[in-house]
Amino acid sequence: MTWTITLEIARHKPGEPRRTDTFQVSIDPDRTVLDSIEKVWAEQDRSLIFRHACHHASCGSCAMVVNGHEVLPCIKPIREVTAQGGTLVVEPLHNFPVIGDLIADMRPFFKQMQLIDLPIVGSTDPLPGQEPGDYSRFENCIECGICLSACPVVATDSGYLGPAALAAAQQRISASTNGLSRQAWEAVNGEHGLWRCHATFECSAACPSNVDPAGKIMALRRRMTVERIRRLLRLATE
Repeated sequence: MTWTITLEIARHKPGEPRRTDTFQVSIDPDRTVLDSIEKVWAEQDRSLIFRHACHHASCGSCAMVVNGHEVLPCIKPIREVTAQGGTLVVEPLHNFPVIGDLIADMRPFFKQMQLIDLPIVGSTDPLPGQEPGDYSRFENCIECGICLSACPVVATDSGYLGPAALAAAQQRISASTNGLSRQAWEAVNGEHGLWRCHATFECSAACPSNVDPAGKIMALRRRMTVERIRRLLRLATE
């Protein structure tokens, strides 16, 4: 089966005005959105720039906005986002500077994650039925930036630490005896940190890895609130 669809792709290069270019593509609807973009690049416009690597949702590098929703196009079938004769409007992630076309500048995001210093691999308990031993687990977050693109607070506060970093902070506090550095703690508990979240849960709805950043932010808020109450009670009894 072959569908003919229209791709409206956001184009932006330094020193040039932003525009939208339109392409017609014939493709199997069970192929992915990324396949359709690669087909445009291979057959119609070699100047189109976009980012991808693993093609199976492990690296997060290809994340973009398709028809108004943040997705990993490498795993999103075309038939799930359009129909025969339909249109795909393809944009870079929102709330990030754009390097060119569909490539968002991820440096601010990685800087936030480095501040929290959450390792990609940590220790874990053995699976049921296995003997205790030296087991490791990978963190679910693939650092795709989708949660920041979907977050309404990031759209209005460029200094906001963001759902991924706050979720990482909760994970680090829960899993590590070392907790957070003083600098990270001040950022989490500061003006642009934990309490800026509006609890809309857009980040959790968009997350492709089931990290549930909003849920972790709420858990971190509960932890912080309990600690504040305990501190006030200690002061009241001294």
